[in-house]
Amino acid sequence: MALEAEAVSLWHFAVSVLPGLLQTPEYARELLAAGGLRGDELQQQIDARMGRRDLLEGDDAPQFRTILSEAVLRTRLRDASAWREQLEHLAEVSERPGLTIHVLPFSAGPYGLDSTDVWFLRMPDGRTVAYTENAYRGELIEEYGAVERLQRAYDAVRDMAMPPAESSRFILRMLEEVSCDPLP
Repeated sequence: MALEAEAVSLWHFAVSVLPGLLQTPEYARELLAAGGLRGDELQQQIDARMGRRDLLEGDDAPQFRTILSEAVLRTRLRDASAWREQLEHLAEVSERPGLTIHVLPFSAGPYGLDSTDVWFLRMPDGRTVAYTENAYRGELIEEYGAVERLQRAYDAVRDMAMPPAESSRFILRMLEEVSCDPLP
């Protein structure tokens, strides 16, 4: 998180869940609770995640680009109204300057990052570091060759993803599919 706050640009790829920077409180709650957090610890993690969202606001916000696998948008929350709120939030932030969302459709087929959530952080000194993560651990990668290989895979995925305008329309279509009926 310290490197994230220093970065001048952030690039991200999501395999199965939204990046914390784009999550609503209820999305974070359901995701973190599914991981076993409860009580005060759960609330602390939600608060920390929501605090990180401030990074993307203001004149000095870093450029942020994310590619969301279609699976991210097909894995709904159990609470339809919370899922609707999350999709509305995505639609809103996709209109912000300096924030770009791409959707990688299932029809793209296999791709080089199919099991890897990855962040690229370009630092003020010009170097880029990568951070990969799964449900159990994360790894900071600073070695130039390894970062370069991951960047090439990321670029190939971006080339297969929908352009931003088409991605925004896809998110709006997903929003239309969410039931408007209140939960019993």
